[in-house]
Amino acid sequence: MGHPIGRRIACRLALAALWTLAAPMAAHGQAKGLTIAANPNLSPIELLNNFGPLARALERELGVKVDLVSGKDYDDTIRLLKTGQADIAGTGAFGYVGAHDEFGAKLIVRYVEDGGESYRAVIIARADSNIEGVKDLRGKRFAFTDPKSTSGYLMPLLALQQHGLDVKDLGRVEFVKKQPNSAIAVYTRQVDAGAIADNQLNEKYGVKLDELKIIWKSPPIPHGVWMARPSMPDDEVRRIARAILKVAQSAEVKAALAQASVRGFAEGRDSDFDFVRSARQLLEKLEKQERKDKP
Repeated sequence: MGHPIGRRIACRLALAALWTLAAPMAAHGQAKGLTIAANPNLSPIELLNNFGPLARALERELGVKVDLVSGKDYDDTIRLLKTGQADIAGTGAFGYVGAHDEFGAKLIVRYVEDGGESYRAVIIARADSNIEGVKDLRGKRFAFTDPKSTSGYLMPLLALQQHGLDVKDLGRVEFVKKQPNSAIAVYTRQVDAGAIADNQLNEKYGVKLDELKIIWKSPPIPHGVWMARPSMPDDEVRRIARAILKVAQSAEVKAALAQASVRGFAEGRDSDFDFVRSARQLLEKLEKQERKDKP
């Protein structure tokens, strides 16, 4: 298969090598550059193609050098932000809630993607399988994406718990890292079922949708975010947010973002993620109760 399950991609793309800074940030008396750790669910070339034009536009708008990097996975991306190795990081709703609540990461903007400002987590199986619902997953091979993924882990795991199952009740479990890999693994029968975001379920990688079925779907989930390190001043967070919202309207940036199914960005509030936070807390409560009930 051309998309091996569980492949870990680590890249550091210093975009400053591809373009030079045009103007110093004299108006703000600040020469420090900006390092953005974009979502880790893209290959290095996709990262460059989809977010390179946005980074270049931000250089011009903010007057600072912008470097675009990628962590190995969501945990690594959040670590880059927490340790100050990145000023901004892209992550899903689950990752944002954890980063905000655990070390004070600050919301900058929310993604707006194809299909609107929200999506759903789904669990899929092959159409010719005997899996019709969540309870049928007992003993079955299952593909999650990333342990910090809202659609690829948190919501499906909560669904298992609500149906009286846990990860240990499944058969072999794979963490396939990238969303398309889950559909590929199910389609090619490497697993019996898998978790994926509904807006990532397509035929782009040779998967035939008429040979798959959705056996469970979540309530609507807000799209992911770009968030700032906790030490970034609030006025700087707001200034960067305004710059992102502005440059994302250009034809060049829109065309590049569209390759990642991103229409642009929108202002966001932490309260937009209360549903995800509640789901996270409920899952933690259920897991704590399960540990308590064990003999």
